[in-house]
Amino acid sequence: MDRRQSQACLQVTDPLNFGIDRILNTNTDSDRSTNKKGKCIGRAVFTVTQKNWLEYYFQMEKYITKQNRKILASSLGLTDLQVKVWFQNRRMKWRHTTAATSLSK
Repeated sequence: MDRRQSQACLQVTDPLNFGIDRILNTNTDSDRSTNKKGKCIGRAVFTVTQKNWLEYYFQMEKYITKQNRKILASSLGLTDLQVKVWFQNRRMKWRHTTAATSLSK
């Protein structure tokens, strides 16, 4: 690897910014929380109130419509995608528990 390629791989703007100084100056939280497309890849932590409302709506309907999902997301302070994924995961949990109870009988 020649000198130009090694500099391009490091993407160092300041040639004196290396070693421990470079490590201390990087913002690791933002590096971990977003991927290359800018989307959050961290795990969502729901509050107790948010979980209670999501469970309440899940008990009424196992599948939420897009319109209701957007309304629920905005009222709970979540994104549409977070509500969608929560319902998908909750349905899988529901299926596994119902399948497990039917097999044990």
